[in-house]
Amino acid sequence: MHIAIFDRLKDYTLKDYYPLFIIVTGYMLFRPYLMKLGGELQKREHRKASQESAIAAAKAAVEPPKSDEQFITETESRSWGRNARRRQKERIKEIEKSFARKKEMETEYESDKEIEEFLTE
Repeated sequence: MHIAIFDRLKDYTLKDYYPLFIIVTGYMLFRPYLMKLGGELQKREHRKASQESAIAAAKAAVEPPKSDEQFITETESRSWGRNARRRQKERIKEIEKSFARKKEMETEYESDKEIEEFLTE
């Protein structure tokens, strides 16, 4: 099993190694500076992202909660939990209806009492 790369390296002269030597040496010399530059850029990006997230958190704390319509439009693209949200909305509607019925019954009962008072007098 013979590798063709080694055959090519045998045929190289000193002139052929100069560009390779210059590239490797340049990389070795400039690598620490490039790493520092990359670190500084990463720190800036991190500071910027943390400031933006802090601003967003402050805005979220100040803003009123979203309405149902906005929530629906935001969640339409998501498919996870769609049935659970639908069931929850149905339950909320049922509870509101039963609360409204109970209130109607109470008002009817009160009006019946008022009518009964007038009839007994």
